[in-house]
Amino acid sequence: MPVISYDSSRGGVSVITEKGDVTTSFLLIQHADISDSGKYSCSPSNADVASVRVHVLNGKFETKTNIAY
Repeated sequence: MPVISYDSSRGGVSVITEKGDVTTSFLLIQHADISDSGKYSCSPSNADVASVRVHVLNGKFETKTNIAY
């Protein structure tokens, strides 16, 4: 399984975190293409791992998936 890191040559990958009573993080992959399809996981130090499978299709669609802890 490929790993996306924030300093990879691919670029355009960031995590936005909103802190409050519940902390929520969003994974932003700019200019996603089919090669970005796959399973993405969040592994916080104080909660269980949560995963989502992403399918990138042809066309221009915006979708936002958030996992709250």
